[in-house]
Amino acid sequence: MIYTVTKTLVLPPSSFFILFLLGLLIRKWRRTAGRVFLWGLLTVVYLSTTPFVAGELMAPLQPYPAVDLQHPDADIGAVVVLGAGIYFGAPEYTLAGAGDAPGITADGLTLQRLQYAAFLARRTGTPILVTGGSSGAAPQYTVADVMKTTLQRDFGVESRWIERASQSTLSNARLSATLLRDAGIRRFYLVTHAWHMPRAMASFEGLGVEPVPAPTRFISRSTLFWRDFIPSAGAFHTTYFAMHEWLGLSWYWLRRQGHLGPD
Repeated sequence: MIYTVTKTLVLPPSSFFILFLLGLLIRKWRRTAGRVFLWGLLTVVYLSTTPFVAGELMAPLQPYPAVDLQHPDADIGAVVVLGAGIYFGAPEYTLAGAGDAPGITADGLTLQRLQYAAFLARRTGTPILVTGGSSGAAPQYTVADVMKTTLQRDFGVESRWIERASQSTLSNARLSATLLRDAGIRRFYLVTHAWHMPRAMASFEGLGVEPVPAPTRFISRSTLFWRDFIPSAGAFHTTYFAMHEWLGLSWYWLRRQGHLGPD
């Protein structure tokens, strides 16, 4: 709960509106200081929408290379794919195969992870574990169940294990690790976005399992060009995810230092 509220307040665009109101208050009492503050905020908002800054924020979050399938790890016993969310109100899927939840499928982030997990599972012959709990918009459906349906319907791949109770990356890790240990599996490929992987790997620390990072959807720096300083919605979207991960890693660090309680 505390993390959710903090995230809402700290991440853009909410944080920009809060800082703008703060700037107006400062300007009311200290005109010069308020103007400097507001111009500084405008600069930050501009920079957050540029591909250059978005790329610089993302680059350190992607330290793990892609899996080398030319030299597969023989000790891998599973592919664990972390869920992100559900795409509700999807009329194009309402009449999908029998048994599908009407109008529901994996959201964009989850679908990208599932695509790579299916590819990895086929190439290695390794079974899949999907993990993700209920979603607020329709609590009767879990992310994991929708992932299972999407894998089966769209990629022709079955899920061997389904973890339905988690509500965060930390609980994804804890509950998935329990399922894997019960199945006698210690080492596995962990599939998520490249920029989410540091937080995902940190979540599995001390759980008695050995995740092998299998990142997907890398966001790389481009050769510096004038267009990298032109604001774009896509760059702001990337900045948001980068800031989300930096906030999450900071939160994990505080937890490890004992400054915060459990999830």
